[in-house]
Amino acid sequence: MNEALKVPTMAEFFAEGKQPEVLFWVGCAGSFDDRAKKITKAFVKILQRANVSFAVLGTEESCSGDPAKRAGNEFLFQMQAVTNIEVMNAYGIKSIVTACPHCFNTIKNEYPGLGGNYKVMHHTQFINMLLEDGRITMEGGSYKGKRITFHDPCYLGRAN
Repeated sequence: MNEALKVPTMAEFFAEGKQPEVLFWVGCAGSFDDRAKKITKAFVKILQRANVSFAVLGTEESCSGDPAKRAGNEFLFQMQAVTNIEVMNAYGIKSIVTACPHCFNTIKNEYPGLGGNYKVMHHTQFINMLLEDGRITMEGGSYKGKRITFHDPCYLGRAN
């Protein structure tokens, strides 16, 4: 059975005069790539289980601009970044969590120079914080006592 996930938007929070604990920046891959969508859905379930007040930008979220910047198109990057920053600043966003290492790196390290100053966390950091705060728990299962290797595909450990 495929149950629908209720994911609130910033516009919904704003309409109620509320501010979520964190903005979940979904990113392009998390929105469109079938494998990455599974990560997005799983992370939403974790946020819900931990009773985290969160929202997404939904249709107001645009590409972070990372692909344009990495391809050398600084102009396009700045246009995409400034558009996103204007939207997030209008909502008063303070804290962002994302599952995308590229978006994480770009929003954390590139956006401040364009007026986007936020506390940015990768979802693995946020999950660890939830575990440390006791907001979620994890059972060992079949991996209890075994060494786990994390593959850093991009900017997570190398650049941040």
